[in-house]
Amino acid sequence: MKKEKGSITLFSLIALLLVSAALFALLEGTRLQEMRRFALLQTESALESAFANYNGCLWEKYRLLGADGSSMQKIVERSAGGRMGSGMNLLRLVPEDVKLEEYTRITDGNGNVYIANVASYMKENFVYEASKEIYSQYESIKQVLETSQMDTSNITDALEEMERLESLKQTRTQDGLVDAKSILESAKYWMELGILELFVKNVEELSNAKLDYGSGLLERNLLKGKNPVEYTNNWQERMLLQQYLLTYMSSFMDGRENRALAYELEYLVGKCHRDIDNLKVTITRLLAIREASNYLCLISDPIRVAQAEAMAIFLVGTTANPMLIETVKIGLLTAWAFGESVLDVRALLAGKKVSLLKNEENWTLELENLSELSNVDRMAKECVLGITYEDYLGILLLLEKEQNLAMYAMNLQEATIRKNTGNPLFCIDTLITRAKGTVKYSYKPVFPFLRVIDAEQRWEYAVWANAEYGYD
Repeated sequence: MKKEKGSITLFSLIALLLVSAALFALLEGTRLQEMRRFALLQTESALESAFANYNGCLWEKYRLLGADGSSMQKIVERSAGGRMGSGMNLLRLVPEDVKLEEYTRITDGNGNVYIANVASYMKENFVYEASKEIYSQYESIKQVLETSQMDTSNITDALEEMERLESLKQTRTQDGLVDAKSILESAKYWMELGILELFVKNVEELSNAKLDYGSGLLERNLLKGKNPVEYTNNWQERMLLQQYLLTYMSSFMDGRENRALAYELEYLVGKCHRDIDNLKVTITRLLAIREASNYLCLISDPIRVAQAEAMAIFLVGTTANPMLIETVKIGLLTAWAFGESVLDVRALLAGKKVSLLKNEENWTLELENLSELSNVDRMAKECVLGITYEDYLGILLLLEKEQNLAMYAMNLQEATIRKNTGNPLFCIDTLITRAKGTVKYSYKPVFPFLRVIDAEQRWEYAVWANAEYGYD
């Protein structure tokens, strides 16, 4: 038998090993790239799992999402290593270090984070054109308040001037004119009294709910986020916040069960701890809006101005003092606007619509009937094209700073969650709306003979993955 030299076989073996090493190195490099992609997907999935642990009561009652910040780190750690597999799985990673480098709490930014999250939700439910219409309506209300220049002290001034005249010691009536002094006194009495009985029939049926003192969001130092995202709000987000509050907060007209306060919208206006106090503040402010509007309507109507002037001349004309006549006339117009406003607010609380600026057709009260305000059944005529109590509440909300609205809304929502979950220690500032995390993974090569270091040393690779998740 002919013998062959073995050098050729040895050379082939070395060549095969080199080719295999190059091939395995390429495969390991490809595996590394896939490991990085898989690590990113796994980290994103872990963060999503953490944000799936949102507060159910906040979502159910108010349609807002906030994840529990106290358990977020543990959930991410558990979820990051939950689907790594075993055996010969080529994508088996082991999480070694989990860090939440940044996170934003719902209370950060003095309410701006809350507003951004509300706007994000409402953009899917509220159109741009509607928000522009509401903003335009708000500007109209603001202009009415600024241009009316009505001063309720005019009534007191008129009474004081009339008291100086001896001619008022006896009642004077002539040509159908009534005693203006009794009209002014009635208006002043009701304005100073300011009781709910003037507007609501069954006061005893009003809500007596109240918030606890000392433990609310507005009464403690809040937790802060770590490098939180900064938000700036524009006019559209301002309008979306207002529409959100009108949609998901209860009011005097729309009481909802299991809320910390029955009159939530009134709380945002009045900022008192008791429902009944917030209702009083809201009615007072509605009355002010209606007074300004009605006074502007009166002084723009020459017939009604002439009527008030004729009554003033009849009462104090013997003095021939034009300044005194003007004072009494203004006092009568102010009292007249107040009386009409009382009827307007009653109509609003009864669910009727009242026009922003009235005309002859929808004006209700005559000057001589002002002393009959004590009859709660009397209310203004309904205007088909007018706006409702909820619309006026929306206008009052627009007069508030959006950051203040956000903080008071969260304070109220926190109290509602405490009531419904039975957890008096719940704090809404523990909820996180956005977070960014980094996870370090380790893995072993599947081709151990490629090691170029001491065989006694454990050979491992490491990859880092960054992911960010949020509700906004």
